[in-house]
Amino acid sequence: MTAADTPRRAPVRETPRRHGHQRQKSLKRDPREAPGIQVHAHRGGAALAPENTLAAFENAMRLGVDFIELDVRRCATGELVVVHDADLRRVAGVDRRVDALSLSELQSIDVGSHFHADYAAQRIPTLEEVVEVCDVRARKGVRLNIEVKEERGRGDGTATALGEMISAMDLYGHVIVSSFNPLSLARVRSRCAAPLSLIYPSGGTGVRDRLTRRPWASSVLSLYALHPSVSVVTAEAVRKAHLRGLAVNVWTVNDEAKMRELAAWQVNGMISDHPDVAMDVVLELDALKGNQAVL
Repeated sequence: MTAADTPRRAPVRETPRRHGHQRQKSLKRDPREAPGIQVHAHRGGAALAPENTLAAFENAMRLGVDFIELDVRRCATGELVVVHDADLRRVAGVDRRVDALSLSELQSIDVGSHFHADYAAQRIPTLEEVVEVCDVRARKGVRLNIEVKEERGRGDGTATALGEMISAMDLYGHVIVSSFNPLSLARVRSRCAAPLSLIYPSGGTGVRDRLTRRPWASSVLSLYALHPSVSVVTAEAVRKAHLRGLAVNVWTVNDEAKMRELAAWQVNGMISDHPDVAMDVVLELDALKGNQAVL
């Protein structure tokens, strides 16, 4: 029986949670063996803890997710730092660009209080800190889905530095590198052999948006996966990607009913701000699959 043949059940009614609180039944389990669908905690699980912080990543690990999704940029002193936006206005209320601040300046800024006062001690981590704190290189450790944030075609050194770091730290089997920018992926590929994924935009009618919604880069870059937005992905697109040997990891999937629909389409991964909800869904589906296997 395929996932599409599995009887659909009504969405589980969830007890309302306070902002930032996860389902308690999702807390730490042993890693799943050969999971049917992998859960990527988007920015570490941005609905549960301040995004792209060690607090978020440690929480995602307790949930037992397969991947932590995070964003990297270079700061003024050249280190790879984990932060989504080009500036700090949204996460810290500071009107300064990340690439204009040194690492010490960045790490003096509170990026947790915007989420909750309990997280006032959270600072922007370096990618190297994340690798060490999350024990990424452990045999069954959590893996990283690293999004390269380079807005300009010619880049700013982030992709090149990332490729060199992956090579130097022997992270090939522990990461996926993703980006909206195919040229960034090409620069990573020039430095290492890590699996690459092209992210699809959620919309837009410009030439760049239309081009990047077509998986032309898959053959040029030998892509491992496509990462389409949940707003544009279709069952047919998933089927065609699989026929071409490409995995499909969908972002940002926060609705439980949509998670179940994507599972029926046999996507490979779901990137979610609510990894607790996603883990509950995929573990339920894993159990159903196991029950069907013994019939």
